[in-house]
Amino acid sequence: NDTITLTTPTREALKRLCPATPLTREMGEYEAPLSNRKAREVLGFKEKHDWRKYVERGVSATGWL
Repeated sequence: NDTITLTTPTREALKRLCPATPLTREMGEYEAPLSNRKAREVLGFKEKHDWRKYVERGVSATGWL
């Protein structure tokens, strides 16, 4: 995915879920913390559907919303 699969913004989610992990660069508000850049570059991957369009309820860094 191009975006984090939580409803919590990336920086906030990482602070709660991985507090000891340093952030080494600025990230977009909902950017996925694991990059799919290589799949996009090598395989031509393009995300066709944003999961947020299909899910009414999501998971936050603190639990189900």
